[in-house]
Amino acid sequence: MLRLAAALLLLTLPAHAAEEPPYVGTWDCEVSTFTFTADSYDAGEGPMPILKSEKDGGAYTLTFADDYQIGLANITATEMDWASGASGDTFHCKRMEK
Repeated sequence: MLRLAAALLLLTLPAHAAEEPPYVGTWDCEVSTFTFTADSYDAGEGPMPILKSEKDGGAYTLTFADDYQIGLANITATEMDWASGASGDTFHCKRMEK
């Protein structure tokens, strides 16, 4: 009976609760500390809600208000690359904590 209850509970959890994106955590991105949750991004000026997250292979495109987008690529447990299409900036980031 307990196994059935546990299985039913797992089925009712949202899909993103089971596996968070690999970029979630706090990163030293050369110019600032960037913090990502599954739902927001903060580059030091306050969190911005992530409106859409698209995965293409191992890379992610995150979309925010006013169609602002950033790309995250080459994500490992300790490093990733950050890029902005709007500014053309790119930064190599190192994980500080998760």
